[in-house]
Amino acid sequence: MKYLMRVLNCLLIIMIPVTFIMTPVHKEKAIVLKSDNKIKKLKSASIKLEKKEEIKKEEQNKEQKPEEQQEVKKETVQNEKTLVNNNTKVENKPIVRQTQPRIVSKPVQTKPVTDVLETKVGKMSGYGPDCKGCSGNLASGINAKNGNIYYNDKKYGRIRIVAGDRSYKFGTIVRIKNSRAGNNIIAIVLDRGSNIGIGKKFLFDLLYPSSKEAAKDEVSYNVTFEILRYGY
Repeated sequence: MKYLMRVLNCLLIIMIPVTFIMTPVHKEKAIVLKSDNKIKKLKSASIKLEKKEEIKKEEQNKEQKPEEQQEVKKETVQNEKTLVNNNTKVENKPIVRQTQPRIVSKPVQTKPVTDVLETKVGKMSGYGPDCKGCSGNLASGINAKNGNIYYNDKKYGRIRIVAGDRSYKFGTIVRIKNSRAGNNIIAIVLDRGSNIGIGKKFLFDLLYPSSKEAAKDEVSYNVTFEILRYGY
């Protein structure tokens, strides 16, 4: 028993300081718990106040006068109209008229304008007013004795003289191409000849100042004769 009493006394001696050490820890825990509860209460109270304010605002909005509501509606309607007008202005694009395609008629192919009335190809000879059997006077009445081998025409000016077929009247204009006398010679029919004409030895006979000069060019073959005018 004495031994047990000693043990108990020892335990009591040990427990007394332990209790003193543990009591402040319990107190601190209790304080922390109390503060947490206060914070929770404050948060719930603030939430309740916010909800009350929102409810008041909603009630105030509901209690607005009908006139103010009408003004608000008018403003919204006007804003919508302006938006619609702006949209219509933007959408008003220029009207593009569809025109029918023009039918372009093809140009009529016409023959090139030319002054040639008739074309002949044949031989051409030359002669002078002093030839055998020639008097120097042409069949048209012109005197060619003085070497007068030119004629002044109103349209073609100063041109040569030729003898041609009887089907070509005096005053007929001929363009002579590719001859020994030259190319593109303009001449007028003012004389005749026994071997001159269509179906005869020579188609035309060109007048020279003399027979000697005519002999220099001799006969021209494959000469082109273009009739530019019939008679005067």
